[in-house]
Amino acid sequence: MSATITPTPTDVYTALVTFIQTVLGSTVPVVQGINNRTPMPVGGFVLLTAISQSRLAWNYDSWGSVNPTVLSSEMDTMIDVQIDCYGPSSAAWAATLVTLLRDSYACEQLQPNVQPLYADDARMLPLIDAEQQYEQRWMIHGIFQYNPVVTVPQQFAEALDATLYNVDEEFPA
Repeated sequence: MSATITPTPTDVYTALVTFIQTVLGSTVPVVQGINNRTPMPVGGFVLLTAISQSRLAWNYDSWGSVNPTVLSSEMDTMIDVQIDCYGPSSAAWAATLVTLLRDSYACEQLQPNVQPLYADDARMLPLIDAEQQYEQRWMIHGIFQYNPVVTVPQQFAEALDATLYNVDEEFPA
C-alpha cells in the first residue's frame, strides 16, 4: 500500500469552485489555470490559479488512530490562490468575493477542508487578448488554509520467535 493524501489540492479547488458558483451564480464559469493552447471562455468567467503552498506548522503525527498499521501525518498548509474575474461583471464579482472571503460566511461555506485566512483588495489588471482587445480583469489574492493528511503504512510484528539467554551465564563478568 502506498501513501495517500487527503484532502488534495484538487479538493481545495473543488471547494473554491463550489463557493464561487454559490455566491456568483451557477452559470458563471470557474476554470482552473494554467492551461496552454486553450482559448479563454466567451463572456465573463473566473480563473483560479494556485501560486504557492507553504507550511504553517510542524507535522502532527498520529499512530493508528483509525488503523493500528498506519501513520497519519498532518501538515497545516497555507495555499495562495490568485482569483481573476473577467468580463463586464468582473468588478462586481471581485467586490462580492473579497467581501465574503473576509466574512464568517466563507468559513462556514468552505468547511471542512478549506478555510480563508485573508484576501487582498481587488485590483484592476486589464489584459490584452488574442484579438488585441482590452479585457476587464479584476484580480484578488486569496490566502487559504487546508490540512492535508498523508497516511503511510507501517510494518509491525504480529508474532515473535525469540531465544532467551541468561546474561550471567552467557557473558560472565
